[in-house]
Amino acid sequence: MKLKHVIKRSGVVVDYDSSKIFNAIAGASKAVNDSLSTRDIQKVVDQVESAIENWENINVEDIQDIVEKTLMEQDYYEIAKRYIMYRQRHANRREAQKHLMNSYRDIFFADAVDSDMKRDNANINTDASMGIMLKLGAEGAKHFVDNYMLPEEFAKADRENYIHIHDKDFSLITLNCCQIDLLKLFHGGFSTGHGFLREPNSIRAYASLACIAIQSNQNDMFGGQSINAFDYAMAEGVRKTFKKAIADEAYKACLYRFGGDKLTAAKEFRKAFMTAMDYDCCTFTDGEPTATEDNIKAIAEALSKVLPADIMETSPDLKLDAANIYRLACDDTTEETHQAMEALIHNFNTLHSRAGAQVPFSSINYGMDTSPEGRLAMREVMNAIMSGLGNGETAIFPISVFQLKSGVNYNPGDPNYDLFQQACKTSAKRLFPNFVNVDAPYNLQYYKPGNYNSVIATMGCRTRTISNVNGPSEVGS
Repeated sequence: MKLKHVIKRSGVVVDYDSSKIFNAIAGASKAVNDSLSTRDIQKVVDQVESAIENWENINVEDIQDIVEKTLMEQDYYEIAKRYIMYRQRHANRREAQKHLMNSYRDIFFADAVDSDMKRDNANINTDASMGIMLKLGAEGAKHFVDNYMLPEEFAKADRENYIHIHDKDFSLITLNCCQIDLLKLFHGGFSTGHGFLREPNSIRAYASLACIAIQSNQNDMFGGQSINAFDYAMAEGVRKTFKKAIADEAYKACLYRFGGDKLTAAKEFRKAFMTAMDYDCCTFTDGEPTATEDNIKAIAEALSKVLPADIMETSPDLKLDAANIYRLACDDTTEETHQAMEALIHNFNTLHSRAGAQVPFSSINYGMDTSPEGRLAMREVMNAIMSGLGNGETAIFPISVFQLKSGVNYNPGDPNYDLFQQACKTSAKRLFPNFVNVDAPYNLQYYKPGNYNSVIATMGCRTRTISNVNGPSEVGS
């Protein structure tokens, strides 16, 4: 046999190898239930080789044409059809490979303003180096999924825009979108995969770790990262801040009134005071911080337990100090919450994830917590949204969603109606918050009073997330 070499489509000359013809025919035979035996396949190969034995060099396409012709001459029409489809599929892959290389060229050299592909994700800067690397990986992954993983019927439907496969590039390696229950996550602390973070103990720490949780999770998931009960979670941070604020103001009041030489060290004083304090009888007041009798009594009793006996003998009446301590602690808590929510908005728009290429696609849901602490957190996060970023521009993230519910915030007289009004004013200027109706029949059927996980919440893309294929009993459990 003269034939020694085969010319590939790229022009590269390689040694002739009959096993490649055998394997291609075997693959087509397998697609029709292994209708050819090994012996039958070898007969086809022999006939093909007989047809090309006088060639010195031959192109791959010529060999494949002869294989098709030989299969049909042997009445193997179904196998010939599969072989033709095999050739077409590989031709499509080669064409896709060219398209991928052209895409890579655009990613490397085109400006985002001139390339639709480089602008398909609003929160990725594809002119930055890490944004370019992320986009290169995304386009390569899509190419692999289209040409090697997807059944052809779905790949074809996607190419022809009958369907759209969302985040196809990440479909083989992770799930898409996640809601984060911060209360459950923060209790006892959590790990980011690079270190363990202890349970937060102030509203600033709660706000900071909320951003870290979103950022960390975005590196492990794709799509949007959502906090489903932001107000309930931040309320817990406000309570812890208030407790510390009372202890701080109590120490400062005693330091000013009695002098430092008669007091224990600041750290020991605060620790003893927080142990002695009955916080069930002294809670934060949203709004004008006027101390109640219960507040004054609880603070005065805590002071009497931590101050030295000689001070108590000369200053038995601590009610005036207690009223001032309470008012100042409420002011401190309000200011701390304000700063925490401003930092949260700025962090959500500056934190980088996914190798530094992307700002986390984040959303927060709130509106249902009627506690003073939860109300304060909601008020201040909307104040921060209203203020905008450093130059007054509207923050892209988080996408905030106000949960509307009759009896909670929808009608005049509802405990959070003032927050609904604030949400409307904020949305009119800043586009956020958006609104979701808890009372809609398809949402209300899952609502369980007192269970924040049963309240409708949305994802970063505002997709409704509450129904469960396992049945309503599984929702909000």
